[in-house]
Amino acid sequence: MVYSGYKRFAIKPRSGKMTAEATTDIPEERKNPSRARRSDAIRNEKAIADAALHVLAEHPGASMSEIAAACGLGRATLYRHFASRDDVVRAIQLRAVEAGARALAAADLDEGNPVRALRRAIRALVSVGEGYRLLSREPALDPGVLQNQPALAGQLVALILRGQSEGALRDDLPPEWILQTTASLLVLALRELDAGRLTKEHAAERVADTLLDGIATETRSAG
Repeated sequence: MVYSGYKRFAIKPRSGKMTAEATTDIPEERKNPSRARRSDAIRNEKAIADAALHVLAEHPGASMSEIAAACGLGRATLYRHFASRDDVVRAIQLRAVEAGARALAAADLDEGNPVRALRRAIRALVSVGEGYRLLSREPALDPGVLQNQPALAGQLVALILRGQSEGALRDDLPPEWILQTTASLLVLALRELDAGRLTKEHAAERVADTLLDGIATETRSAG
């Protein structure tokens, strides 16, 4: 299978053994070769995830062999980094979470009305998610990943707690419940985006409206 529309990603080979030198000015990676090898592995895995993102966006059913070929790797090398295709998908998801955390950091969530800040957060995450919407086709997609990623989840939880303390958000719901509900709605929005049933703007609005206003015609249902 021939892939087009993206470049091959350069994967750095793992380093060899450190040789002794008659100097105390030895770079950190020379002093700690195991740490340097691990850093190389992390960089390689991120590069593989980025390459796989392009492959799977173009060919959703791409196999491990096809992903390896697109990365310029042998199949065995790819398996040294990822035991399965699901592991590759999870690595892409983590890259999406990292991008989401950066987007939230730029959204000034600690400023202004908490509800409006939460809407900004949702717009930022949907905007990032648009570039990763292929994940919505993958059974390995895990909405619970947010709770295990403090760089992203911490910003949302802090905003939720601020909203609760200021009386803008209900304080009878645990922040973790609100966080997980938000994540599940975002996954649904990605699926609608991927299917072409919603635009990015409408997807963000629908997530925010559902989360903040629910489905009842009043703030609290009469039942």
